[in-house]
Amino acid sequence: MLFLASFSEFAEKILTLSYWEIMSDIHGGLSMFSLILFGCAITLYFSLDKFAKAFNWFKTVVVLLFTNIFLLNFMGMFIYRPYREKTDFSPRTILKASEETSWLHTIIFEHKEHLAFAPLIIMLVVAIIVVSQGKSLSSKPLLKRVVLFGIVTSLVYVLVVAAEAVLVTKTAPLR
Repeated sequence: MLFLASFSEFAEKILTLSYWEIMSDIHGGLSMFSLILFGCAITLYFSLDKFAKAFNWFKTVVVLLFTNIFLLNFMGMFIYRPYREKTDFSPRTILKASEETSWLHTIIFEHKEHLAFAPLIIMLVVAIIVVSQGKSLSSKPLLKRVVLFGIVTSLVYVLVVAAEAVLVTKTAPLR
């Protein structure tokens, strides 16, 4: 009975969320999922020579990770649209209204917008290498290190972009 009451309250609260809140929550969920995929990719990278199915799992995770980052960027172009609008009550206007917060838009937001495409491009290259080389990747140590470097570099970029997004949205949330 307690479960039904909790579920009922949960469903009621979910239905009161605005379009922007739902979209930004989905975007945040995709971001969290990318962190899980990064962890899986790094773990599987170090398992490539350890068991038979490791490469197939690794390839699947790398392709999923690229797809996830693509979806993050695609959704981000729409979700953060209010931060680019010049209307009276847009988050952009709220941020630029004060000298204390204007740097969040002119520096942090702009940096985040441009930096967000770097992991997409890097993971595209990583996915192409992994898919095209197949299991022979294990016999090419330099190329294998390039793949690891690409995954770790993309992870760092995603963490920076996520931190900048949180900084901006906590100051001027979507409504």
